[in-house]
Amino acid sequence: MILNSIFHKAFLCVFFSVFIFNFSSVSRAQETEDSAVVMMYHRFGEDRFPSTNITLDQFREHIEELQNEKYNIVPLSAVIDAFRNNKELPPRTIALTIDDAYVSIYENAWPMLKEAGFPFTMFTSTQPVDLELPGYMTWDQIREMEADPLVSIGHHGHTHEHLLRMTPEQVRQDLKTASARYQAELGYVPEIFAYPFGEYSAEIEKTVKSLGLKAAFGQHSGTASSRLDPFALPRFAFNEKYAAPSRFRLIANSRALPVRDILPDDPTIKSNPPLIGFTVDSTVGGLTAMSCFPSHLDEAAELRLIGGNRVEIRFNKPLPPGRSRVNCTMPGPEGRWYWFGLPFYLPGGTEPAN
Repeated sequence: MILNSIFHKAFLCVFFSVFIFNFSSVSRAQETEDSAVVMMYHRFGEDRFPSTNITLDQFREHIEELQNEKYNIVPLSAVIDAFRNNKELPPRTIALTIDDAYVSIYENAWPMLKEAGFPFTMFTSTQPVDLELPGYMTWDQIREMEADPLVSIGHHGHTHEHLLRMTPEQVRQDLKTASARYQAELGYVPEIFAYPFGEYSAEIEKTVKSLGLKAAFGQHSGTASSRLDPFALPRFAFNEKYAAPSRFRLIANSRALPVRDILPDDPTIKSNPPLIGFTVDSTVGGLTAMSCFPSHLDEAAELRLIGGNRVEIRFNKPLPPGRSRVNCTMPGPEGRWYWFGLPFYLPGGTEPAN
C-alpha cells in the first residue's frame, strides 16, 4: 500500500510540476505570478468546537466556489517546489491544508474533497494518534487516506504542544520523535511542517530547517510567495465565524504583495509595540491605498511611506500577551486584493485552542 501510494503521489507531483512549468513557459500575455493562497481548516461538522470547526454547509459552499474554473487547486508540495525553483504559478493558485487529524476529516471532509478531485495536505501530530485520543483518527484511517493520491501527510510534531514554551532541545526532540513515528507508520517522513498553534521563533525556524524539512507554515493570514521566508509562510484559517462566502472569495482571489526587507525578522516580541516595516516592489503603485490592521486595535495603524515604497507601521498601544497579528491589504489588479500578514507572540495570556 505504501509503495503504491508513493508512486501515485510522485506521479501527481510530476503532473502538477510539468503543468506549472508549461504554464510559466507560455507568452507573458498569459499572466503568471509569484503567489499562492494556502487555506487551513481543522474540524468539519463538529458543532461543539466552533473556534476550530466549519459547518458542512459552509465547507460545501467553499468547494463549490473553488470548482470555478478560474481557480487552480494544486498540492501544497507543488507550491513549495515552484517557490524553491523560482517558477511562477497560474493566477489564483490555491493549496488546501487541514490540521490535527480529527476523525471528522476522515468522515466528512475527505469524501467531499475526493468527489471534487481536490488535493490536500493533512498536518498530523503523532502523539494524539498514538494515544488513540477520542475524536482523532487512527493510524489505519490515516494510512487509508494516505493511499489516496490526492492526500498528503504533513509534519506537525509529536505532542502538539506550544513550541515557544519548550527549550530548543525539547523542540528538536519533539520533531525527531514525530519523524520516527511517521517513518514507522507511513514508511517516510513528511517534508513540509506546520507549527502547532502557528507559533514559532527564529530559533525554532533554525531547528526545523536543520532537520531537513523543506518549508514551514504558520497560521497568520496572508498570501504566500517565494519572496517570503520559506519557514514562515502564511495560511488563511477558517472556522464557523470566519467562513462567510464573501470573505472566502476575497481570500481565494487575493494575491501576494511583493515585499522584501521585512522587520522585525522574528515574531517573538523584543520591544512592544514593535517597529514594523517592509519594502514593496517598485512595480506596485498606489501604496497610499494600503491599510494595516493590528489584531488588538479597532482601527488601522499609522503608515509612513519612505522613499516611495518603504512602508513603516506605527501604533502606540502595546500588543497583548499571547498571539497577535498585523494584516496589510490594498486593492490590486483585476479587483484582486494584495494581502500581507505578520504574526507576533508575547509570552503570557490565555491562548485560544486550535
